[in-house]
Amino acid sequence: MVDKLRRHGKDQMRAARLDEPAFDDLASISGEDLISVFLPTHKKGRDVNQDRIRLKNQLSAIDDTLADLGRKPRQREERLARARGLLADLEFWEHQEAGLAVFIDDQGDVIPIASSRPLASDAWVMPVFMLRPLLAELNGLDLPVLALTKDDVSLFASSQHGVEEISAELPSYEEVNWFVDREKERQQHPDMVGTDRSRHGHEPSAGRGEDLARFLREVDSAIEGFDKETPLIVLGDDDVVARFANVSERVTLSPANSGVRAPFSTDEILERIRPLVSEFETDRTARAETAARDQLGVGMAGVDIEDSVPAAVGGRIGSVLIDPTALPIWGRLDEESMEVEVHPDQEPGDVDLLDRLVVWARDNGAEIISTESMSDGRPFIATFRY
Repeated sequence: MVDKLRRHGKDQMRAARLDEPAFDDLASISGEDLISVFLPTHKKGRDVNQDRIRLKNQLSAIDDTLADLGRKPRQREERLARARGLLADLEFWEHQEAGLAVFIDDQGDVIPIASSRPLASDAWVMPVFMLRPLLAELNGLDLPVLALTKDDVSLFASSQHGVEEISAELPSYEEVNWFVDREKERQQHPDMVGTDRSRHGHEPSAGRGEDLARFLREVDSAIEGFDKETPLIVLGDDDVVARFANVSERVTLSPANSGVRAPFSTDEILERIRPLVSEFETDRTARAETAARDQLGVGMAGVDIEDSVPAAVGGRIGSVLIDPTALPIWGRLDEESMEVEVHPDQEPGDVDLLDRLVVWARDNGAEIISTESMSDGRPFIATFRY
């Protein structure tokens, strides 16, 4: 996986999106001076040029750090050459998202990763890659969004930071009701015109209501890839949205102003759903923090890095609630004695123990919950399996 992500010279065209296999592969790499650079980016506009300047400044800072570590000018130049090549790659900068991570290994190979969430400007050098700032890419809330009109139906995956269309075989109104001939139906019911007799559901409007319900049921059954317990945000005509909620087996949410028209704009969809997604994500994190603090109160959770890191390596951690923006805790783990050594400042060979806590806990099946809103400012709470 990592080999596929590596970029060399002119091959640096796009930053890859992070997924779990890529995260795990990046976490498995170790070396002497692995470099991790993070910066906010922009999709378009004059700020794109500022993004390049940010990377240039970060690479200059890394060059100084490598010099402090005793690396000679030629070694530093070779190490950073491919990363500096990104600065002149205009096409690369035209395809960015909200944030960018640039990982540089000991051979100078570059692995750029796009983030749908903004990243703070930072740069680190240590024996492993710093991955904690990207955690939200893995466990951030992704809610399905259904853009629903008679003319068009589309499915999207969303967070409060971005929306991406999902390829899905969703039926249209006409495809579902192709066999219906309303003119023929009207001719077969002469009482449709000029009488006051009760029509008992045989009016064209009643038939169209049945057609709409049939269409909405077909749409509901065609949605795949999301657990039915995951809320589905539905946008479209208010009447159609309300009817879909009645026929669907899913939990549905709709903002007050849910109307959208085809062709659907991801920018418009994001504007409509952002308050809903933000509220849902905040509530989910708050529930996770409450549960972790309950465990802490009965001795089944820890906030001490010296205890939690060995527990993560030993598979005793069930979940980690962690702030990806917290300052690093520098130190190292003696894997023979399982003793943790913490330093007030980074020393040669040190790693960020918060970063490794997450990596080792994930390796042993722990759930990782990323949050920047810990109520008491703690960097993490680790819950124990036993």
